[in-house]
Amino acid sequence: MQARVLADGGRLAPRIADALQREIPAYASLGEAQRRETEAISLWGVQRLLELWVEDGRLGDADLRQFHGIGVARGTDGRPLSAVLRAYRVAAVEASGLVRDSGVAELDVEDVLAMNVVLLESLDALSEALSAGYAAAMERLATDRDEVVRALTQDLLAGRQTSAAALADRTRLLDLTLPARLTMTVVGAAGSDVTAGDVAQLLASADIDGLVLSTTRQGVGVVLHERPLDLGVDVRSRAWRTCRIDDVALADLPATFRLAEVAVRHAPPGLDSTPAMVEADALLVALLHGQPPVDPRTLAEAALRPLLEPDQAHLLAGLREFLEHGSAVAAADALGLHPQSMRYRLRRVRETTGRDLGSAWDRLLLATAVAVLSLQP
Repeated sequence: MQARVLADGGRLAPRIADALQREIPAYASLGEAQRRETEAISLWGVQRLLELWVEDGRLGDADLRQFHGIGVARGTDGRPLSAVLRAYRVAAVEASGLVRDSGVAELDVEDVLAMNVVLLESLDALSEALSAGYAAAMERLATDRDEVVRALTQDLLAGRQTSAAALADRTRLLDLTLPARLTMTVVGAAGSDVTAGDVAQLLASADIDGLVLSTTRQGVGVVLHERPLDLGVDVRSRAWRTCRIDDVALADLPATFRLAEVAVRHAPPGLDSTPAMVEADALLVALLHGQPPVDPRTLAEAALRPLLEPDQAHLLAGLREFLEHGSAVAAADALGLHPQSMRYRLRRVRETTGRDLGSAWDRLLLATAVAVLSLQP
């Protein structure tokens, strides 16, 4: 019977997960990663219960430590304890149904009674372990909230638990309100690591307004903020590079972090003196470095966005001719303009894009972006 039930594992775990989502409101909106985790725990739990039934055994210390850890995880997630405990009761009912469907006629009364004893004793023991783990998570939250917030920040950067339901649970416990989009600022250097203490010092001297989350990851400092945050003076005094990318959706934080981390690690020396790299700079660094993969059209749009509006087409045309001919006079002649009119257009390009055509980096960025546009059908 045990082998028969487990042989149908491909149906077993989804059946339990479906029941949890159907019966328990807190599980109704599980994200894909949460669903996979729930199915994995379900499969392990049923397998363990069937082993205990066959062996006439009880949950051991290793099992209880596992359930304690699950309780800690659910407490950290912010999922209500009552919902977690009910989930195991619902799973027990589904497990009984699976046994029934696999051939209850082959079982005698003693077999059925033994299975019920195992289920009841196991539910009692695992409920104790889950509750203890959940309480430990709550105590940690109460005594070391900063560390719990940093853990949330790390999960956002790694792409763990970014579903709306999971974030709502966790932020509710932390009394945080996450906006739908954030600005990411990454600080670092090519040859040294930024520590948590370094980030704390930077923020201590900043004028903070609104939500700010911070951590370190892969040797760089990361700050997520909803309103403008000036770290410029302190960053430059430490000879660090900064990359700031605005308007990042929560689901895009992992990819944005990879982009910004490469930028502060691998940007050419000429960018050390700039106040902060932005998205277009980071995209060009990634393109030159070879990773992470960059769609050249994304770079072109980021670098030239203000010039892509229909009413700015004349500025884009002027920039294109200047980059092709190398001087304002030659560009003016190509467009049939007075040189002063071309110089005015180039000043407007600088004001609109924030890029200085006298800077080798800015010129490379704009030339690359214009070349990409010219290759588009």
